[in-house]
Amino acid sequence: MVADATRLALADAGIEPAEVGGVVTEASLTPKMAPIGDLAPTVGLDRVSVTAMSSPTGAGILQAIGIAAALVESGTADHVVSYFGIDWGTRSSGPNDYHAAMDAKSVIERPAGFVGPPLYFAAAMRRYGYVYGLSDHDTEDLLASIAMAARANATLHPGAQVNSPLTREDYDSSPMIASPVRKADCCLLSDGAVAVVVSTSQAVSPRGRAVSIRGWSWAQDRFDDASFYSQSPLPLLSATARASADAFRLAGVAPANIDVAEIYDCFSPAIVLQLESAGFCAPGSAAEYTAAGALETRGDHPTNTHGGLLSHGYLFGANHLAEAVTQLRHEAGLRQVRDAELAFVGAGPGRQYTALILEHAGE
Repeated sequence: MVADATRLALADAGIEPAEVGGVVTEASLTPKMAPIGDLAPTVGLDRVSVTAMSSPTGAGILQAIGIAAALVESGTADHVVSYFGIDWGTRSSGPNDYHAAMDAKSVIERPAGFVGPPLYFAAAMRRYGYVYGLSDHDTEDLLASIAMAARANATLHPGAQVNSPLTREDYDSSPMIASPVRKADCCLLSDGAVAVVVSTSQAVSPRGRAVSIRGWSWAQDRFDDASFYSQSPLPLLSATARASADAFRLAGVAPANIDVAEIYDCFSPAIVLQLESAGFCAPGSAAEYTAAGALETRGDHPTNTHGGLLSHGYLFGANHLAEAVTQLRHEAGLRQVRDAELAFVGAGPGRQYTALILEHAGE
């Protein structure tokens, strides 16, 4: 799937494999399944002169784009491929095993019962409700609005893993996993791959359909992965706040200027925390921001227009990047956000975060 995605991306860009000078991927999951050294001969990337790996998982996928841009800007390569692949849809292991492998969690948290990502985000959402005075009913309404919007957007995507409608009755009957997080608030498990090509503007402008990188930033918290969910000062995600603020500053735009947002939604509470930490709405106001279908494609704040990790597929935010490019190229079909010119793509959302501002570059 990674090889296929890479071939398709190169064909879409009109670039021959031998023209690619660099390859960048995230550092944790992809290299074990599709090492750069195996991908290059499979696809025919026989002129690559530089390879790199970014930070792990979701934030690393977007950081890889920034690294690729830096390689292009420095003149190291005219064309750089960045790719990601995951096979958690068919493997017996997955997110729980990924977190359980951390020593602090296996030794301290697991014996106490604090184990598994759904529980981490359930605790974060409880903390959020306590800080901002939300009732249980208010919390349910907030999370339901996010899950339902993701599904509504996925119904417009022909490649979504789950595209059946999700009503409020369906949401309320979804099994409770870790209160207040229901199954409908949890990401899917998927097999999939995404590849993108980052090139100089001179190289891509004759081909059209380009999307430019307006600004990006990566930040990390002072906590490691193992201690983030039990030690960080929730509900603020400080790495999210810093990376987003820097990206907006470098791009010379504000959250209000964004036409479409593609934000890492491993669980519905993650959207709540990121919307506020990234500056799209004030602390404690996510309920108003997401209410009444506002996150749907035709809503006031189109977010995760492909359905996100909740309904499109769990590709760690690589599919969010692909969707942002598709939206800005005005190729999203039924789910197209009208006149989309600027997109925000954000992934973390734990101790590290990458924020990326993309812009429609014309025809």
